[in-house]
Amino acid sequence: MKKINMAFMLVTLALMPVTQDVIAQSKGVTQTTPAVRPEVAEEVKAWQGEEGIQVWVLRYGPREENKALVQITNIDHPWSQRIQLMDVQKNDKKKTYSLKVNGNRFVALNMFGSGMGELYLPDDKQSYRISYSQSLSSYGNAQHFLTDYLNQKK
Repeated sequence: MKKINMAFMLVTLALMPVTQDVIAQSKGVTQTTPAVRPEVAEEVKAWQGEEGIQVWVLRYGPREENKALVQITNIDHPWSQRIQLMDVQKNDKKKTYSLKVNGNRFVALNMFGSGMGELYLPDDKQSYRISYSQSLSSYGNAQHFLTDYLNQKK
């Protein structure tokens, strides 16, 4: 009987650290909460421009914060494919999208109420005319766009 009790004690002692590790790991899992995703608009808006340039825009955060995610594609520029968080200013005639570049406010987009706009890029002397594209917008997915932005920040 003593041999069985001694064997049981040895097995219990041998497994004890493993059990504590498993308990510690499971506690860590239960304490972790999933990250809350920022609010975004339901639709990504897309514009097309000269030389095949595309501009994708998605409202970011609550409407009253006036922020948007903007991605420019199909252009030979360091901003190509990069999703940028921009401030949005609205007035009766246009929306202006801007961000800080080298510490200074830089206006990247002017959107006019007629579905037309202008794109400006740092270190580029010319502006690009763009126009809203319903067909291109239909390819946008707001949640995928947000995921791309959040993954880009890592």
